[in-house]
Amino acid sequence: MNARGNAARDLTPLPSTERPLSILLLEDSPLDAQLVAAQLEEGGLPSTLECVQGRTAFVAALEKGRFDLILSDYNVPGFDGMSALEAAQAVCPDTPFLFVSGALGEDRAIELLKRGATDYVLKDRLERLGPSVRRALREAEGVRLRKRTEEALRQSEERYQLVAHASFDAIWDLDLQTDAMHWIGDATEEVFGFPLEEVGAEAAWWRRHIHGEDRERVLAGLQQAFDSDEDRWQDEYRVLRKDGAYAYVAAQGSILRGANGKARRIVGAMRDITERRRAEEERQKLVHEAQARVEFEQQLIGIVSHDLRNPLSAILTGASLMLRRDDIQPWHAKAAARILSASERATRMIRDLLDFTQARMGGGIPVHAAPCDFHALMLQVVEEARTAHPERTIQMEQVGDGQGSWDSDRMAQVLSNILGNALKYSPEDTPVRVESRGEPDAIVVHVRNGGDPIPPEMLPRIFEPLQRGTTAGRSERSIGLGLYIVRQLVLAHGGTVDAQSSAAEGTVFTVRLPRVPVRDTP
Repeated sequence: MNARGNAARDLTPLPSTERPLSILLLEDSPLDAQLVAAQLEEGGLPSTLECVQGRTAFVAALEKGRFDLILSDYNVPGFDGMSALEAAQAVCPDTPFLFVSGALGEDRAIELLKRGATDYVLKDRLERLGPSVRRALREAEGVRLRKRTEEALRQSEERYQLVAHASFDAIWDLDLQTDAMHWIGDATEEVFGFPLEEVGAEAAWWRRHIHGEDRERVLAGLQQAFDSDEDRWQDEYRVLRKDGAYAYVAAQGSILRGANGKARRIVGAMRDITERRRAEEERQKLVHEAQARVEFEQQLIGIVSHDLRNPLSAILTGASLMLRRDDIQPWHAKAAARILSASERATRMIRDLLDFTQARMGGGIPVHAAPCDFHALMLQVVEEARTAHPERTIQMEQVGDGQGSWDSDRMAQVLSNILGNALKYSPEDTPVRVESRGEPDAIVVHVRNGGDPIPPEMLPRIFEPLQRGTTAGRSERSIGLGLYIVRQLVLAHGGTVDAQSSAAEGTVFTVRLPRVPVRDTP
Protein backbone atom coordinates (compact mmCIF):
# COMPACT_ATOMS: atom_id res chain seq x y z
CA MET A 1 0.00 0.00 0.00
CA ASN A 2 1.25 3.47 -0.86
CA ALA A 3 1.43 5.36 2.45
CA ARG A 4 1.63 8.66 0.65
CA GLY A 5 -1.60 8.14 -1.15
CA ASN A 6 -3.49 7.15 2.01
CA ALA A 7 -2.30 10.12 4.11
CA ALA A 8 -4.81 12.83 4.87
CA ARG A 9 -3.93 15.97 2.97
CA ASP A 10 -3.60 19.30 4.83
CA LEU A 11 -5.17 21.90 2.57
CA THR A 12 -4.92 24.81 5.00
CA PRO A 13 -4.24 27.93 2.87
CA LEU A 14 -0.70 29.22 2.95
CA PRO A 15 0.00 32.70 4.28
CA SER A 16 0.52 33.87 0.71
CA THR A 17 -0.55 31.95 -2.43
CA GLU A 18 0.08 34.67 -5.02
CA ARG A 19 3.27 32.97 -6.26
CA PRO A 20 4.94 29.52 -6.08
CA LEU A 21 7.07 28.90 -3.01
CA SER A 22 10.76 29.48 -3.48
CA ILE A 23 12.50 26.51 -1.79
CA LEU A 24 16.18 25.73 -1.37
CA LEU A 25 16.86 21.97 -1.11
CA LEU A 26 20.20 20.58 0.11
CA GLU A 27 20.18 16.98 -1.17
CA ASP A 28 22.93 14.87 -2.76
CA SER A 29 20.50 12.22 -4.07
CA PRO A 30 18.70 13.17 -7.33
CA LEU A 31 16.06 10.49 -6.65
CA ASP A 32 15.30 11.83 -3.18
CA ALA A 33 15.11 15.34 -4.62
CA GLN A 34 12.51 14.14 -7.14
CA LEU A 35 10.52 12.48 -4.37
CA VAL A 36 10.51 15.71 -2.34
CA ALA A 37 9.35 17.71 -5.37
CA ALA A 38 6.61 15.20 -6.10
CA GLN A 39 5.43 15.22 -2.49
CA LEU A 40 5.21 19.03 -2.46
CA GLU A 41 3.20 18.99 -5.68
CA GLU A 42 0.90 16.29 -4.37
CA GLY A 43 0.43 18.26 -1.16
CA GLY A 44 -0.86 21.28 -3.08
CA LEU A 45 2.27 23.31 -2.54
CA PRO A 46 3.32 24.79 -5.91
CA SER A 47 6.97 25.64 -5.65
CA THR A 48 10.16 26.49 -7.45
CA LEU A 49 12.79 24.10 -6.13
CA GLU A 50 16.51 24.93 -6.27
CA CYS A 51 18.50 21.80 -5.47
CA VAL A 52 22.15 21.98 -4.38
CA GLN A 53 24.48 19.11 -3.31
CA GLY A 54 27.31 20.58 -1.25
CA ARG A 55 28.58 23.35 1.05
CA THR A 56 29.82 25.72 -1.64
CA ALA A 57 26.63 25.63 -3.70
CA PHE A 58 24.47 25.86 -0.58
CA VAL A 59 26.24 28.96 0.77
CA ALA A 60 26.23 30.57 -2.68
CA ALA A 61 22.50 29.97 -3.03
CA LEU A 62 21.83 31.52 0.40
CA GLU A 63 23.76 34.66 -0.48
CA LYS A 64 22.23 35.25 -3.90
CA GLY A 65 18.57 34.46 -3.25
CA ARG A 66 15.74 34.87 -0.81
CA PHE A 67 13.82 31.67 -0.06
CA ASP A 68 10.49 30.97 1.60
CA LEU A 69 11.72 27.64 2.95
CA ILE A 70 14.92 25.61 3.30
CA LEU A 71 14.86 21.79 3.17
CA SER A 72 18.03 19.89 4.04
CA ASP A 73 19.25 16.34 4.26
CA TYR A 74 21.23 15.80 7.44
CA ASN A 75 23.92 13.64 5.92
CA VAL A 76 25.56 15.25 2.88
CA PRO A 77 29.09 14.22 1.88
CA GLY A 78 31.54 16.78 3.25
CA PHE A 79 28.77 18.84 4.80
CA ASP A 80 26.61 17.95 7.81
CA GLY A 81 23.14 19.21 8.63
CA MET A 82 24.23 21.15 11.73
CA SER A 83 26.65 23.22 9.65
CA ALA A 84 23.96 23.82 7.06
CA LEU A 85 21.57 25.04 9.80
CA GLU A 86 24.20 27.41 11.19
CA ALA A 87 24.97 28.81 7.75
CA ALA A 88 21.28 29.44 7.06
CA GLN A 89 20.73 31.13 10.42
CA ALA A 90 23.66 33.44 9.76
CA VAL A 91 22.22 34.62 6.43
CA CYS A 92 18.42 34.32 6.80
CA PRO A 93 17.46 33.54 10.41
CA ASP A 94 13.73 34.06 9.81
CA THR A 95 13.47 31.48 7.01
CA PRO A 96 11.93 28.16 8.14
CA PHE A 97 14.48 25.29 8.07
CA LEU A 98 13.24 21.68 7.87
CA PHE A 99 15.37 18.55 7.88
CA VAL A 100 14.35 15.79 5.43
CA SER A 101 16.61 12.94 6.33
CA GLY A 102 16.85 9.16 6.56
CA ALA A 103 18.07 7.90 9.89
CA LEU A 104 17.88 10.62 12.55
CA GLY A 105 17.98 9.67 16.19
CA GLU A 106 15.65 11.21 18.71
CA ASP A 107 18.42 12.92 20.68
CA ARG A 108 19.87 14.42 17.54
CA ALA A 109 16.45 15.61 16.35
CA ILE A 110 15.81 17.34 19.70
CA GLU A 111 19.23 18.99 19.53
CA LEU A 112 18.50 20.27 16.02
CA LEU A 113 15.18 21.73 17.15
CA LYS A 114 16.92 23.42 20.07
CA ARG A 115 19.47 24.88 17.67
CA GLY A 116 16.73 26.52 15.62
CA ALA A 117 15.41 23.98 13.15
CA THR A 118 11.71 24.36 12.52
CA ASP A 119 10.89 20.66 12.12
CA TYR A 120 12.17 17.38 10.66
CA VAL A 121 10.62 14.75 8.38
CA LEU A 122 11.98 11.27 7.85
CA LYS A 123 12.40 10.18 4.25
CA ASP A 124 10.42 7.02 4.85
CA ARG A 125 7.47 9.18 6.00
CA LEU A 126 7.44 11.88 3.32
CA GLU A 127 3.66 12.11 3.56
CA ARG A 128 4.31 14.37 6.59
CA LEU A 129 6.22 16.85 4.44
CA GLY A 130 3.19 18.81 3.23
CA PRO A 131 1.65 19.40 6.69
CA SER A 132 5.06 20.17 8.17
CA VAL A 133 5.80 22.72 5.44
CA ARG A 134 2.43 24.38 5.92
CA ARG A 135 2.88 24.54 9.68
CA ALA A 136 6.41 25.90 9.29
CA LEU A 137 5.25 28.62 6.90
CA ARG A 138 2.40 29.63 9.20
CA GLU A 139 4.74 29.82 12.19
CA ALA A 140 7.28 31.81 10.20
CA GLU A 141 4.58 34.25 9.09
CA GLY A 142 3.49 34.60 12.70
CA VAL A 143 7.06 35.29 13.79
CA ARG A 144 7.51 37.86 11.06
CA LEU A 145 4.22 39.54 11.96
CA ARG A 146 5.18 39.64 15.64
CA LYS A 147 8.56 41.10 14.83
CA ARG A 148 7.03 43.72 12.58
CA THR A 149 4.58 44.63 15.31
CA GLU A 150 7.31 44.78 17.91
CA GLU A 151 9.47 46.91 15.62
CA ALA A 152 6.56 49.24 14.88
CA LEU A 153 5.89 49.56 18.61
CA ARG A 154 9.58 50.18 19.29
CA GLN A 155 9.76 52.87 16.62
CA SER A 156 6.53 54.41 17.85
CA GLU A 157 7.84 54.51 21.41
CA GLU A 158 11.13 55.92 20.21
CA ARG A 159 9.36 58.64 18.23
CA TYR A 160 7.14 59.36 21.20
CA GLN A 161 10.13 59.73 23.50
CA LEU A 162 11.97 61.90 20.99
CA VAL A 163 8.93 64.15 20.53
CA ALA A 164 8.41 64.37 24.28
CA HIS A 165 12.02 65.35 24.91
CA ALA A 166 12.22 67.74 21.94
CA SER A 167 8.90 69.41 22.71
CA PHE A 168 8.44 72.57 24.72
CA ASP A 169 5.34 70.90 26.19
CA ALA A 170 5.02 68.79 29.31
CA ILE A 171 3.24 65.63 28.11
CA TRP A 172 0.77 64.03 30.54
CA ASP A 173 -1.48 60.98 30.59
CA LEU A 174 -4.35 60.82 33.10
CA ASP A 175 -6.09 57.49 33.77
CA LEU A 176 -9.57 58.37 35.02
CA GLN A 177 -10.11 54.88 36.40
CA THR A 178 -7.12 54.92 38.75
CA ASP A 179 -6.51 58.71 38.97
CA ALA A 180 -2.88 58.03 38.00
CA MET A 181 -1.16 60.80 36.07
CA HIS A 182 1.99 60.02 34.12
CA TRP A 183 4.31 62.89 33.06
CA ILE A 184 6.77 62.64 30.18
CA GLY A 185 9.35 65.01 28.73
CA ASP A 186 11.99 67.46 29.88
CA ALA A 187 9.50 70.33 29.64
CA THR A 188 7.74 69.02 32.77
CA GLU A 189 10.65 70.28 34.85
CA GLU A 190 10.62 73.57 32.92
CA VAL A 191 6.95 74.11 33.75
CA PHE A 192 6.89 73.08 37.43
CA GLY A 193 10.52 73.49 38.44
CA PHE A 194 10.48 69.97 39.91
CA PRO A 195 12.73 67.17 38.60
CA LEU A 196 10.64 64.63 36.74
CA GLU A 197 11.13 62.03 39.48
CA GLU A 198 9.68 64.44 42.06
CA VAL A 199 6.51 65.14 40.12
CA GLY A 200 3.65 63.23 41.72
CA ALA A 201 2.24 60.22 39.89
CA GLU A 202 -1.25 60.92 41.23
CA ALA A 203 -3.61 63.46 39.67
CA ALA A 204 -4.10 64.86 43.16
CA TRP A 205 -0.54 66.29 42.96
CA TRP A 206 -1.45 68.21 39.82
CA ARG A 207 -4.74 69.43 41.30
CA ARG A 208 -2.95 70.74 44.41
CA HIS A 209 -0.55 72.74 42.24
CA ILE A 210 -3.31 74.61 40.38
CA HIS A 211 -3.69 78.16 41.67
CA GLY A 212 -6.50 78.37 44.21
CA GLU A 213 -8.33 81.04 42.20
CA ASP A 214 -8.24 78.89 39.05
CA ARG A 215 -8.72 75.38 40.47
CA GLU A 216 -12.52 75.26 40.67
CA ARG A 217 -12.94 76.68 37.17
CA VAL A 218 -10.36 74.34 35.63
CA LEU A 219 -11.72 71.18 37.25
CA ALA A 220 -15.32 72.13 36.47
CA GLY A 221 -14.44 72.71 32.82
CA LEU A 222 -12.61 69.39 32.66
CA GLN A 223 -15.54 67.52 34.19
CA GLN A 224 -17.94 69.23 31.80
CA ALA A 225 -15.83 67.98 28.88
CA PHE A 226 -15.91 64.45 30.33
CA ASP A 227 -19.70 64.54 30.79
CA SER A 228 -20.36 65.85 27.29
CA ASP A 229 -19.49 64.20 24.01
CA GLU A 230 -16.48 66.43 23.47
CA ASP A 231 -13.23 64.74 22.48
CA ARG A 232 -10.94 67.66 23.35
CA TRP A 233 -10.40 69.94 26.33
CA GLN A 234 -8.26 73.07 26.70
CA ASP A 235 -7.76 75.83 29.25
CA GLU A 236 -5.25 78.37 30.55
CA TYR A 237 -4.46 78.67 34.25
CA ARG A 238 -1.69 79.13 36.80
CA VAL A 239 0.35 76.38 38.45
CA LEU A 240 2.58 76.53 41.51
CA ARG A 241 6.28 76.03 40.84
CA LYS A 242 8.84 74.55 43.21
CA ASP A 243 10.30 78.03 43.87
CA GLY A 244 6.91 79.27 45.09
CA ALA A 245 6.15 81.37 42.02
CA TYR A 246 3.23 80.77 39.70
CA ALA A 247 3.54 80.01 36.00
CA TYR A 248 0.81 80.55 33.42
CA VAL A 249 0.21 77.41 31.35
CA ALA A 250 -1.86 76.54 28.32
CA ALA A 251 -3.14 72.96 28.59
CA GLN A 252 -5.05 70.83 26.14
CA GLY A 253 -5.96 67.17 26.04
CA SER A 254 -7.56 64.50 23.89
CA ILE A 255 -10.28 62.51 25.64
CA LEU A 256 -10.46 58.75 25.08
CA ARG A 257 -13.83 57.08 25.72
CA GLY A 258 -14.95 53.53 26.22
CA ALA A 259 -17.57 51.63 24.22
CA ASN A 260 -20.30 53.20 26.40
CA GLY A 261 -19.06 56.70 25.60
CA LYS A 262 -17.78 57.32 29.10
CA ALA A 263 -14.42 59.11 29.38
CA ARG A 264 -11.75 56.74 30.67
CA ARG A 265 -8.51 58.54 29.83
CA ILE A 266 -7.16 61.89 28.71
CA VAL A 267 -3.76 62.50 27.14
CA GLY A 268 -2.49 66.01 26.67
CA ALA A 269 0.23 68.63 26.74
CA MET A 270 0.97 71.65 28.89
CA ARG A 271 3.08 74.64 27.82
CA ASP A 272 4.50 77.49 29.91
CA ILE A 273 3.07 80.74 28.51
CA THR A 274 4.15 83.00 31.38
CA GLU A 275 6.28 85.27 29.20
CA ARG A 276 3.60 85.47 26.55
CA ARG A 277 0.97 86.42 29.12
CA ARG A 278 3.23 89.01 30.67
CA ALA A 279 4.00 90.48 27.27
CA GLU A 280 0.29 90.54 26.42
CA GLU A 281 -0.56 92.21 29.71
CA GLU A 282 2.20 94.78 29.14
CA ARG A 283 0.97 95.39 25.61
CA GLN A 284 -2.60 95.85 26.81
CA LYS A 285 -1.36 98.25 29.48
CA LEU A 286 0.54 100.29 26.91
CA VAL A 287 -2.47 100.27 24.56
CA HIS A 288 -4.79 101.46 27.33
CA GLU A 289 -2.33 104.16 28.34
CA ALA A 290 -1.96 105.29 24.73
CA GLN A 291 -5.73 105.33 24.22
CA ALA A 292 -6.24 107.29 27.42
CA ARG A 293 -3.54 109.77 26.39
CA VAL A 294 -4.99 110.21 22.90
CA GLU A 295 -8.51 110.64 24.25
CA PHE A 296 -7.29 113.18 26.78
CA GLU A 297 -5.37 115.12 24.12
CA GLN A 298 -8.29 115.07 21.71
CA GLN A 299 -10.75 116.11 24.41
CA LEU A 300 -8.39 118.87 25.48
CA ILE A 301 -8.07 120.10 21.89
CA GLY A 302 -11.83 120.03 21.47
CA ILE A 303 -12.51 121.86 24.72
CA VAL A 304 -9.84 124.51 24.17
CA SER A 305 -10.81 125.03 20.54
CA HIS A 306 -14.48 125.37 21.43
CA ASP A 307 -13.89 127.78 24.33
CA LEU A 308 -11.57 129.97 22.25
CA ARG A 309 -14.27 130.66 19.68
CA ASN A 310 -16.24 132.96 21.99
CA PRO A 311 -13.46 135.49 22.71
CA LEU A 312 -12.32 135.36 19.07
CA SER A 313 -15.85 136.13 17.92
CA ALA A 314 -15.84 139.18 20.20
CA ILE A 315 -12.47 140.30 18.80
CA LEU A 316 -13.67 139.85 15.19
CA THR A 317 -16.85 141.78 15.88
CA GLY A 318 -14.98 144.60 17.59
CA ALA A 319 -12.38 144.93 14.83
CA SER A 320 -15.09 144.93 12.15
CA LEU A 321 -17.03 147.68 13.96
CA MET A 322 -13.88 149.80 14.30
CA LEU A 323 -13.19 149.56 10.57
CA ARG A 324 -16.75 150.72 9.77
CA ARG A 325 -16.44 153.99 11.68
CA ASP A 326 -16.29 157.02 9.44
CA ASP A 327 -14.05 158.95 11.84
CA ILE A 328 -11.46 156.24 12.35
CA GLN A 329 -7.89 157.43 12.21
CA PRO A 330 -5.58 155.80 9.66
CA TRP A 331 -3.32 154.23 12.24
CA HIS A 332 -6.42 152.95 14.11
CA ALA A 333 -7.70 151.44 10.87
CA LYS A 334 -4.35 149.75 10.22
CA ALA A 335 -4.29 148.28 13.73
CA ALA A 336 -7.92 147.11 13.43
CA ALA A 337 -7.16 145.48 10.06
CA ARG A 338 -4.27 143.56 11.62
CA ILE A 339 -6.49 142.48 14.51
CA LEU A 340 -9.16 141.35 12.07
CA SER A 341 -6.67 139.41 9.91
CA ALA A 342 -5.06 137.71 12.90
CA SER A 343 -8.44 136.83 14.37
CA GLU A 344 -9.63 135.32 11.09
CA ARG A 345 -6.44 133.25 10.89
CA ALA A 346 -6.92 132.07 14.48
CA THR A 347 -10.54 131.23 13.70
CA ARG A 348 -9.44 129.08 10.75
CA MET A 349 -6.91 127.29 12.94
CA ILE A 350 -9.56 126.62 15.59
CA ARG A 351 -11.92 125.33 12.91
CA ASP A 352 -9.21 122.97 11.70
CA LEU A 353 -8.59 121.78 15.26
CA LEU A 354 -12.28 121.13 15.78
CA ASP A 355 -12.53 119.27 12.48
CA PHE A 356 -9.44 117.25 13.37
CA THR A 357 -10.90 116.32 16.76
CA GLN A 358 -14.22 115.41 15.18
CA ALA A 359 -12.50 113.24 12.55
CA ARG A 360 -10.42 111.39 15.15
CA MET A 361 -13.05 111.00 17.87
CA GLY A 362 -16.31 110.92 15.93
CA GLY A 363 -15.34 108.73 12.98
CA GLY A 364 -15.39 111.53 10.39
CA ILE A 365 -16.31 115.14 9.74
CA PRO A 366 -20.07 115.64 9.27
CA VAL A 367 -21.26 116.80 5.84
CA HIS A 368 -24.76 117.71 4.66
CA ALA A 369 -25.21 117.39 0.91
CA ALA A 370 -27.57 119.64 -1.05
CA PRO A 371 -27.93 120.65 -4.72
CA CYS A 372 -24.97 122.80 -5.68
CA ASP A 373 -23.30 124.37 -8.74
CA PHE A 374 -19.68 123.45 -8.26
CA HIS A 375 -18.42 125.85 -10.96
CA ALA A 376 -20.11 128.79 -9.22
CA LEU A 377 -18.73 127.67 -5.86
CA MET A 378 -15.20 127.45 -7.26
CA LEU A 379 -15.52 130.89 -8.88
CA GLN A 380 -16.48 132.35 -5.51
CA VAL A 381 -13.46 130.75 -3.80
CA VAL A 382 -11.08 131.93 -6.55
CA GLU A 383 -12.42 135.52 -6.35
CA GLU A 384 -11.90 135.54 -2.58
CA ALA A 385 -8.32 134.30 -3.09
CA ARG A 386 -7.67 136.99 -5.72
CA THR A 387 -8.91 139.66 -3.31
CA ALA A 388 -6.69 138.31 -0.52
CA HIS A 389 -3.67 137.94 -2.85
CA PRO A 390 -3.89 140.75 -5.42
CA GLU A 391 -0.22 140.28 -6.30
CA ARG A 392 -0.78 136.68 -7.52
CA THR A 393 -2.06 135.39 -10.83
CA ILE A 394 -4.79 132.77 -10.48
CA GLN A 395 -5.99 131.21 -13.73
CA MET A 396 -9.29 129.34 -13.89
CA GLU A 397 -10.91 127.02 -16.41
CA GLN A 398 -14.32 125.34 -16.12
CA VAL A 399 -15.65 122.71 -18.52
CA GLY A 400 -18.86 120.71 -18.59
CA ASP A 401 -21.79 120.48 -16.21
CA GLY A 402 -21.03 121.59 -12.64
CA GLN A 403 -24.33 120.53 -11.07
CA GLY A 404 -24.36 117.94 -8.29
CA SER A 405 -25.09 117.37 -4.63
CA TRP A 406 -22.43 118.40 -2.12
CA ASP A 407 -22.02 120.28 1.16
CA SER A 408 -21.19 123.70 -0.33
CA ASP A 409 -19.59 125.10 2.84
CA ARG A 410 -17.34 122.07 3.23
CA MET A 411 -16.45 122.05 -0.47
CA ALA A 412 -15.52 125.72 -0.22
CA GLN A 413 -13.28 124.74 2.69
CA VAL A 414 -11.64 122.03 0.53
CA LEU A 415 -11.00 124.39 -2.37
CA SER A 416 -9.77 127.20 -0.11
CA ASN A 417 -7.30 124.89 1.64
CA ILE A 418 -5.88 123.44 -1.60
CA LEU A 419 -5.74 126.83 -3.35
CA GLY A 420 -4.21 128.49 -0.28
CA ASN A 421 -1.63 125.70 -0.12
CA ALA A 422 -0.75 126.24 -3.80
CA LEU A 423 -0.34 130.00 -3.30
CA LYS A 424 1.72 129.51 -0.16
CA TYR A 425 4.23 127.02 -1.55
CA SER A 426 4.82 128.51 -5.02
CA PRO A 427 6.91 131.54 -6.10
CA GLU A 428 4.98 134.84 -6.26
CA ASP A 429 5.89 135.39 -9.92
CA THR A 430 4.37 132.08 -11.03
CA PRO A 431 0.66 131.52 -11.75
CA VAL A 432 -1.63 129.06 -9.98
CA ARG A 433 -4.09 127.28 -12.27
CA VAL A 434 -7.47 125.94 -11.10
CA GLU A 435 -9.53 123.65 -13.37
CA SER A 436 -12.92 122.03 -12.85
CA ARG A 437 -14.24 119.53 -15.37
CA GLY A 438 -17.67 117.97 -15.36
CA GLU A 439 -17.79 114.27 -16.25
CA PRO A 440 -20.91 112.11 -16.61
CA ASP A 441 -20.85 110.86 -13.02
CA ALA A 442 -18.35 113.11 -11.30
CA ILE A 443 -16.66 116.49 -11.07
CA VAL A 444 -12.85 116.57 -11.28
CA VAL A 445 -10.76 119.45 -9.93
CA HIS A 446 -7.06 120.12 -10.60
CA VAL A 447 -5.06 122.77 -8.75
CA ARG A 448 -1.58 123.29 -10.26
CA ASN A 449 1.33 125.38 -9.09
CA GLY A 450 5.02 125.71 -9.95
CA GLY A 451 8.03 125.96 -7.70
CA ASP A 452 10.06 123.35 -5.91
CA PRO A 453 8.44 119.92 -5.89
CA ILE A 454 7.27 118.22 -2.72
CA PRO A 455 10.14 115.98 -1.46
CA PRO A 456 9.51 112.35 -2.49
CA GLU A 457 9.82 111.10 1.09
CA MET A 458 7.12 113.56 2.22
CA LEU A 459 4.65 113.04 -0.64
CA PRO A 460 3.13 109.78 0.72
CA ARG A 461 2.46 111.51 4.08
CA ILE A 462 1.16 114.82 2.82
CA PHE A 463 -2.46 114.07 3.79
CA GLU A 464 -1.51 112.93 7.28
CA PRO A 465 -2.11 115.28 10.22
CA LEU A 466 0.59 117.63 11.50
CA GLN A 467 2.60 117.46 8.26
CA ARG A 468 3.94 120.85 7.15
CA GLY A 469 6.07 121.96 4.25
CA THR A 470 8.65 124.75 4.29
CA THR A 471 8.28 128.19 2.76
CA ALA A 472 11.57 129.95 2.21
CA GLY A 473 11.64 133.50 3.50
CA ARG A 474 8.26 133.31 5.28
CA SER A 475 7.28 132.49 8.81
CA GLU A 476 5.40 129.22 9.24
CA ARG A 477 1.92 129.81 10.63
CA SER A 478 0.24 126.52 9.68
CA ILE A 479 -0.48 123.78 12.21
CA GLY A 480 -0.39 121.12 9.48
CA LEU A 481 -4.04 120.04 9.47
CA GLY A 482 -5.32 121.61 6.25
CA LEU A 483 -4.65 118.77 3.82
CA TYR A 484 -5.66 116.16 6.39
CA ILE A 485 -9.06 117.86 6.70
CA VAL A 486 -9.28 118.16 2.91
CA ARG A 487 -8.92 114.41 2.60
CA GLN A 488 -11.48 113.72 5.38
CA LEU A 489 -14.05 116.02 3.72
CA VAL A 490 -13.49 114.49 0.27
CA LEU A 491 -13.83 110.97 1.72
CA ALA A 492 -17.03 112.03 3.51
CA HIS A 493 -18.42 112.91 0.06
CA GLY A 494 -17.38 109.53 -1.35
CA GLY A 495 -14.55 111.03 -3.40
CA THR A 496 -10.78 110.78 -3.70
CA VAL A 497 -7.89 113.24 -3.51
CA ASP A 498 -4.25 112.77 -4.42
CA ALA A 499 -1.14 114.79 -5.17
CA GLN A 500 1.65 114.50 -7.72
CA SER A 501 4.78 116.61 -7.73
CA SER A 502 7.89 116.88 -9.92
CA ALA A 503 10.37 119.54 -10.97
CA ALA A 504 9.18 119.36 -14.59
CA GLU A 505 5.40 119.38 -14.03
CA GLY A 506 5.14 121.21 -10.72
CA THR A 507 2.62 120.16 -8.08
CA VAL A 508 -0.92 119.03 -8.95
CA PHE A 509 -3.70 118.25 -6.46
CA THR A 510 -6.59 116.28 -7.98
CA VAL A 511 -10.01 115.93 -6.37
CA ARG A 512 -12.69 113.62 -7.81
CA LEU A 513 -16.22 113.90 -6.40
CA PRO A 514 -19.23 111.77 -7.42
CA ARG A 515 -22.36 113.69 -8.44
CA VAL A 516 -24.63 111.22 -6.66
CA PRO A 517 -25.84 112.72 -3.38
CA VAL A 518 -24.31 111.10 -0.31
CA ARG A 519 -26.18 110.28 2.85
CA ASP A 520 -25.76 113.00 5.45
CA THR A 521 -23.30 112.00 8.13
CA PRO A 522 -24.33 112.79 11.69
